[in-house]
Amino acid sequence: MIYATFMEMVSQQLREKLGPEYRLELHQILKNNGVRLDGLSIRRTDAALAPTIYLNSYYEQYQGGLGIDEIIEDILRLFADYPAPGFLTDGLPEQFDQVRSRIMLRLIHAEMNRELLSDLPFIPYLDLAIVFYLFLESSDAGQMTTLIRNDNIRIWNIKKENLLRIALDNTPQRYPARIRSIEDVIWDMAKKHGFDNNQTGKETDTHFENDSPSESSANELPLYLLSNISGIYGAACILYPRILKDFADELERDLFIIPSSIHEVLITPQTDEVSTEYLNQMVQNVNHTEVSLEDQLSDHIYLYTRADDRIHMIHN
Repeated sequence: MIYATFMEMVSQQLREKLGPEYRLELHQILKNNGVRLDGLSIRRTDAALAPTIYLNSYYEQYQGGLGIDEIIEDILRLFADYPAPGFLTDGLPEQFDQVRSRIMLRLIHAEMNRELLSDLPFIPYLDLAIVFYLFLESSDAGQMTTLIRNDNIRIWNIKKENLLRIALDNTPQRYPARIRSIEDVIWDMAKKHGFDNNQTGKETDTHFENDSPSESSANELPLYLLSNISGIYGAACILYPRILKDFADELERDLFIIPSSIHEVLITPQTDEVSTEYLNQMVQNVNHTEVSLEDQLSDHIYLYTRADDRIHMIHN
């Protein structure tokens, strides 16, 4: 079955299941880094919000053997898990005070998102862009958010600089930052799969003084993962007040920032034993082989310097 036929079949079966009180619409949505996905919005006729479910991954599952009936049931379960937020009645509120506490920020690449940014209020940051969104609701299935667009701030009569100030207050509170050594991350993953740290007697050491970084092997770098507790759009944690400063002071080193994705960054103490060319090449290789285009943040590293409490771009 070709993709267009698949989308129409899914839409038609959902219409039959949901009945006339729901309106379904297929449309392409521009996502991060120019990626376009096919979204199916499902709106109850008396609802202000229309959750969008992306069909691209479902088609891949269909090609892998998942039946249409199973896909329909999964979409219905997903839709049921995202009830309309109680504070929404006729779309987004026109009074800014009603949304102020829900304003959050994300960090994306500026050049790769020129088209998307043309419709968004944003703050340039190095070669990146700080964009804003509203946190609407959360459930066991995930989070419901919506990007803040230029039309929204015109209605609210607020400047993007004020959005930044508010979002820098709100985001760390709702999505606190967390820095963990790669060893701890790996052991957490191992425990989820039934392994126990104590079974091997292995101990992990996250202190820089006991590590010996070398250009010859990424495994020898003392790596730390910085993200938020949700693991979603956690690269923005580098903007949180004092998060890098306090960690750099603890290690008594400047910090290389390795942008592994929009969801997290890796951090390693700056040392002359590791070349920036090597780290940049590592980022580019990982982007090309491991990270989806939609999730990529940058193709080079950054350096946080304690002396001026700033992040700098590092190109070779």
